[in-house]
Amino acid sequence: MRKIAYWLTLTLVFTLPWEDGLSIPVIGSITKLLGLIAAGFWFLTILTEGRFRKPHLFHAFVLFFFLWNVISYIWSTNINDTIGRIITYGQIFILIVIVWEMFQKPADVIAGLQAYIFGAFVLIASSINNFLHGTIAENYEVRYSATGVNAVDLVVFLLLGLPIAWHLFAHADNKRSSILKIINIAYLPLAIITVLLTASRTSLFAIVPAVIYILWPKKVDIVQLGLRFMIVVFSILCSIAFLPPSVIERLASASISISSGDIGGRVVLWRETIASFIQLPIFGSGSGTLNTIIGGLSHQTFLSILAETGLIGFVLFLCILAIVINQAIRLPKGYSGLWLSSFFVWFVAVLSLSFEFRKVTWILFSFVIIEGEAVHKKYRSKKSKSKAKKTIESQPLSHVTESYD
Repeated sequence: MRKIAYWLTLTLVFTLPWEDGLSIPVIGSITKLLGLIAAGFWFLTILTEGRFRKPHLFHAFVLFFFLWNVISYIWSTNINDTIGRIITYGQIFILIVIVWEMFQKPADVIAGLQAYIFGAFVLIASSINNFLHGTIAENYEVRYSATGVNAVDLVVFLLLGLPIAWHLFAHADNKRSSILKIINIAYLPLAIITVLLTASRTSLFAIVPAVIYILWPKKVDIVQLGLRFMIVVFSILCSIAFLPPSVIERLASASISISSGDIGGRVVLWRETIASFIQLPIFGSGSGTLNTIIGGLSHQTFLSILAETGLIGFVLFLCILAIVINQAIRLPKGYSGLWLSSFFVWFVAVLSLSFEFRKVTWILFSFVIIEGEAVHKKYRSKKSKSKAKKTIESQPLSHVTESYD
């Protein structure tokens, strides 16, 4: 039963990047359908085994934050929007618990990360196919994206995969298939080219933490450093060769958009969001209500949380971020860089996106916590074995002899 639930969870992670690209009547996305099935097998696993993995402090604060969103129904300025957001958060929390239960070892985390990269390749294939056929992203003139997926959302999904793919390639052991290494290293240029095809100016900033992680030398190795620079340069040259002039022109307008104080019309939305917060600073207007108040998303995760859940909800969310960052920093070398770079890719991106209710956000946070617990458990086990061995070796010979008498 556990094995079935495990593979269903891996498949669920695989669908996360492209869930918006395939909708199912009545149910919604493919991810939601798989989530329902995985939840059923997870529940049966808990019943048959009679045990439940002890939650982390992270899960307690996530639960508090989600419950606060539920309670906001009482004072919500739009009950229907709040109910919709409550349902979304409920699904996300179940997903977090399932992932926490199914992925307990470092190898499980690696499998989950690889599943995410495979899912990101679906976005790449769909985007490049649309580009080759001249199919532009909906409501845009010069941008390309995967079918059914918002262009800016696609940017975040693919950029989060950059440090992950490099980590899977650089830290692969001898048992790892060479085919997987090729797939992971090929992801880097393909993802960068696809991201630039979206003509998203956010990508020019959000990509920086990922590139720093890839280029940052773990040790002085000319061959490794040369390989990293070649990948980045190759990706840039390919982008210049393939990108339409209209896409390049839009990307080049990033500085103008910032200096003009417009940022793609987001500044107006941010002002309206702040105005909403000032009116109801403690409790907020209610989860999910900004869609009605300002006529859409605020395109800024932190302002969105502040306005909808007030100072109380905002503080709870900051506590969650603090736990995640602390866990990432405390990880040994080789692990901390991956998660810190992934976190800052997310952080830079959500400064111009509302991503607090996206599953990818919470799965990213969950992976950091799971990785931390798995790695620390592994290191504690090694340390205890080493300590036990030293204790035995330090015992007097007479004591050892007596034990066999």
